[in-house]
Amino acid sequence: MVLTTTISTVSISKSNLIGDCLKQSPIFKFIICLCKFITASFNYRGYIMDSLSTTLSEIEQLMHSIINQPNEPLYTVVDQRNGVMQIIPSRLADTITKTLRSHFRLLQGQFPIHELNPYVDVFIRQALYCNLLENIQQIDALRKSNDLYQVGVDYEIMVKLMTGIQTYVNQIRQAVSTDAFKSKIRNAVRTSKKNQEGMISLIDSLIARYARLLVVRLDIGYQQGNAITCEEDIPIKFREAKCDFERLLNNAKKNQLFNHVVGKIWKLEYGPDKGFHYHLIFFFDGSQVREDVTLAKLIGDYWVNAITNNRGTYWNCNANKNHYNQCGIGMIHYSDLEKIENLKQTAEYLVKVDHYARILTPDGSHTFGRSNIPPLTDRLGRPRSFDSEQDF
Repeated sequence: MVLTTTISTVSISKSNLIGDCLKQSPIFKFIICLCKFITASFNYRGYIMDSLSTTLSEIEQLMHSIINQPNEPLYTVVDQRNGVMQIIPSRLADTITKTLRSHFRLLQGQFPIHELNPYVDVFIRQALYCNLLENIQQIDALRKSNDLYQVGVDYEIMVKLMTGIQTYVNQIRQAVSTDAFKSKIRNAVRTSKKNQEGMISLIDSLIARYARLLVVRLDIGYQQGNAITCEEDIPIKFREAKCDFERLLNNAKKNQLFNHVVGKIWKLEYGPDKGFHYHLIFFFDGSQVREDVTLAKLIGDYWVNAITNNRGTYWNCNANKNHYNQCGIGMIHYSDLEKIENLKQTAEYLVKVDHYARILTPDGSHTFGRSNIPPLTDRLGRPRSFDSEQDF
């Protein structure tokens, strides 16, 4: 006899990132994430937001799978006789279970002062409501090596999980159908789109105005002691970071180190290990300055020594640009279309993080900013040639 639950399932293609990742063991997945952090992240000493934003993106994809495929069962239960039941999870049910097992605790600890993407927020809230993590842990404690369950021994434990997953999926579908949720999604998409369009417009305008741009990318933060340990720390640590950063920007107006800056993009983030920190992109007139690695180091040292009185730290992305598969920093010529596209992707990362986890600042101030878009010059000059040799 074959029994099926009434929960829907969905087919997830082999190319789907979450499907591929979840085929691996937790240890293997951790190693992969660690390698991504070392070689591709823009972060430093525990700033793992790049890996986390990828995880949040995968959860959003999973949420769409839960929402959009309502007609197939989540589990198939086959009676093997003598009280033995074979339980075959659908790909969707298996992915939900593995995602919660791998990421739930991590997500709870990484975003203490954030507003999560509405899809991710529902994913976590409903898992708490349905007590799914406890059910999953009970199954894990059985240390099953097969999909067979004995009635009166461990079958009832699995039924509890199946019922929980069914309730979970139903609750998610109900939550995302409300007007309040749809309004949150519209607002999140609108804000992300506005920031992204403004940022790309700035880059396009600078490329149109300057034959060469020297792009300097660095992360500035604090040494041990800036992380939030209690609720009272939030306004204190935030005010410290904000004041130091504002001082850096104000001092830049009269410091010759920043003489040839023609644009900038910045983003405030928070990590549980290092507290508040900023990601910065400075655009310099490439006809006036070179040596991007040295320039990034000088700015970082200025942050540490002059601004934070040796409380700060920094990560010089330009010193490690050879490690990036798609490098969008350093000297960029207007004709190097591939590098310009890489630059845009580098900058879009800053918006991507906010799309999934936006810091709720105590004073309601912005966590993302950029310089104004410069007007196009009326000066006449030699027409640009995209075939000419780049003069670096």
